[in-house]
Amino acid sequence: MNNNVKTSLKHSLSKIESMQNAITKDKNDRATVDQVLDPRTLIILHKLIQLEKINVMHGCISTGKEANVYLADGRCKEFSTSEMIPESDPNLEYAIKIFKTSILIFKDRARYVEGEFRFRKGHCKGNPRKMVKLWAEKEVRNLKRICQSGKIRAPWPYFLKNNVIIMEFIGHDSVAAPRLKDAVIGTED
Repeated sequence: MNNNVKTSLKHSLSKIESMQNAITKDKNDRATVDQVLDPRTLIILHKLIQLEKINVMHGCISTGKEANVYLADGRCKEFSTSEMIPESDPNLEYAIKIFKTSILIFKDRARYVEGEFRFRKGHCKGNPRKMVKLWAEKEVRNLKRICQSGKIRAPWPYFLKNNVIIMEFIGHDSVAAPRLKDAVIGTED
């Protein structure tokens, strides 16, 4: 983990611990880092590290209007099948997608679930955290469908908790594969 991320995580985790002991609550209790690392999200990441699901979380590899994606190392057998983990490889690379929980960042989220059967009875307009959780669940379902089709290379989602998805990292040696719009593709391909 690079020093900036490590320092930021340590600072945020110590802040969370002190907040849990505090009786009064204020606006600082909901503060976020990088628009995604709020206290609840940091607790999820801390538990994943404690449970050795991931070993190291590196810096941000992609940002967007709805989420940030971070690179992480680990060797969790629950995330991968045994044939995918070579014995000589001590760590695997994972992508951790963390959806932004602040409603101010992406106000138009509701437009993306309107008209979909699963959200016909509403989509938690008044509770942005529930809306983000629904959005993450929808993303996992879509990723699984894409992977199972076998027609398009997409990351397999291994773990979902609230607004955090741990998925397969597509790339090599900590360098992400190019996005489709950035890929150099010949005319035959």
